[in-house]
Amino acid sequence: MDFNSQLISSVKIRKLFGLYDYDLPIDGELSGASIIYGDNGVGKSTLLRLVFHLLSSSNSNGHRNSLFTSVFYYLEVILSSGYKLTAEFQLKNSIRVLSLKIYDREKLIADWDYTPKTDRSFLFDDYELEFQEIIMSDGKKRMIQTKKRKSKSVKGEKNYIETLRSIVPVTFILNADRRLSSDSISDPSDEVELRKVLRFKEPKDLNELVSRTRELAVSQALNRAGAWFSRKAFQGTNQGADNVHSVYAKVLKHLVAEQTVKNINNEIEIINSLENLQSRSKKLAEYELATVLDMSEFKSIISNKNELAYSLAADILATYIESLESRLDAVTPIYNMLDKFVSIINGLLRDKVISFKLGTGFYIVNMNGDPLLANQLSSGEQQLILLFCYVIVARDQPSIFMIDEPEISLNIKWQRKLVQTLLDMTDGENVQFIFASHSMELLAQHRDKVVIMTSKGDE
Repeated sequence: MDFNSQLISSVKIRKLFGLYDYDLPIDGELSGASIIYGDNGVGKSTLLRLVFHLLSSSNSNGHRNSLFTSVFYYLEVILSSGYKLTAEFQLKNSIRVLSLKIYDREKLIADWDYTPKTDRSFLFDDYELEFQEIIMSDGKKRMIQTKKRKSKSVKGEKNYIETLRSIVPVTFILNADRRLSSDSISDPSDEVELRKVLRFKEPKDLNELVSRTRELAVSQALNRAGAWFSRKAFQGTNQGADNVHSVYAKVLKHLVAEQTVKNINNEIEIINSLENLQSRSKKLAEYELATVLDMSEFKSIISNKNELAYSLAADILATYIESLESRLDAVTPIYNMLDKFVSIINGLLRDKVISFKLGTGFYIVNMNGDPLLANQLSSGEQQLILLFCYVIVARDQPSIFMIDEPEISLNIKWQRKLVQTLLDMTDGENVQFIFASHSMELLAQHRDKVVIMTSKGDE
């Protein structure tokens, strides 16, 4: 168990639909990519949704209510960090409650008895209410309500939500309706409603509403991924930048030193370095991560046959080359990641291309170079772009993506590539994928990742 990770190690549920008991996996731990397989109707999709709601900390998106209205008895999720989250239905004082608990190893650290309608206010979780009798100026007695801070307790909503928020990964779920949900994503349907109010325009029918929501979701995803790449590029540029003071200091050191710091003391080696810098800058300029560096004038100067002039130029260029290399080295990792991201998506698109410019973000054009809107993409293309954009952004922190029936809207070619492509995009990062599928294409290619849903009574 990796205690530095926050990903899912195992899931246990009892009496799902009042019928099924599952331990996933039966032995060991869930891997970085797991495909949950089972017959139709055995609860694959429902289990993903329940786990998503249990791991989601927002107190305004209906997660606890969704758990409460679902049919199961007990749900348990163990994280690879050692934390255990449980949800169990109980009767307390003749009231049905959902007992939510969090354990750090075996120690109980949060405990909340949830009911949809509670008489206990969120604001009073850290207080005890008291009533005190006082005599008013008119001589009448009154009872006033006071509150005092109580000692730190594991019980209550406030402690539970705060604890949950501090230990869980960012969790996403892509439902069978192709809607990606997460507490970290604004709901595109809310924006549709806002635009309706601003424009006084109602969608003509349900299909138009769904289409608009998907269009906004894809646009949001592209904007978010674009902002993420831009931020990374800016960080890299700052990291590699030498200020004027340090550059001139290095030049002076080269002029007074017997040997240059970087032993570039022959014409061929210097010219090769200049040509390499020009080539690298040209690649980075594709995404506006750098400007193209024309080195022809420098190569002409270094070819000067005057020994003194050559020696002076070589010393100065050594510092210049060193400075430029550090700048390009700083943004090269983000270029590699961005180029890989663009190449992966373009490998899945048909008759259209996605690209990126630092100043404008991502954009999509057809083969004639005409710009395309998100609603001009197929449902499968929308699904892939939506997913890939949030996957790339998720690299910054522990994240879990639960994907229900990924084969929906995807052709055979995409199904074959999906799992490995996602793993390639997050290689070495703290990101986990859990699929629920009965696609033979997925199962056949990733047998080592298949987790079979077998109810304990059916073993």
